[in-house]
Amino acid sequence: MLNLLGEFNCRVDAKGRMMFPVKLRKQLETVLHQGVVLNRDIFEKCLVLYPQPEWERINKEMARLSRYDRDHQTFQRKFMKGASLVELDSAGRMLIPSSLLAYAGIDPVGDNEIIVTGIFEKIELWSAANYNQFVLGDDDDFGDLASKVRKEIEGPQFPPLN
Repeated sequence: MLNLLGEFNCRVDAKGRMMFPVKLRKQLETVLHQGVVLNRDIFEKCLVLYPQPEWERINKEMARLSRYDRDHQTFQRKFMKGASLVELDSAGRMLIPSSLLAYAGIDPVGDNEIIVTGIFEKIELWSAANYNQFVLGDDDDFGDLASKVRKEIEGPQFPPLN
């Protein structure tokens, strides 16, 4: 299982290419040759990059949903919308499809600054503006959120955190 770490300031060029952070490439070197999938996030206006082994795990979860249940089918369609197999070129750049750039609010011609973060088994790509608003903007509530999450994971199946 991967444990991707780091936060990197990057830019997207006018063609929609991003120089992939070297430190993340090194963390992915055992799986990068298998490919990566770029998709929209479920909750926020950012993109998520999944190494192929993680994407396969997600596909197994998706396959458990019923093709005879409308909600399941709708979720599958919405989740898979925009999912793209992407590659790094010989210079270490990744081409981001224009539809995904638009979804995440990343303007390759204007404010092309993005924040790339490793989070366990995935990598998130944020426009700098969205990252500042959604991730950094609610620091006052971070302690409350930590308390809420802690209570949820300290159920009967988990020992208390110390």
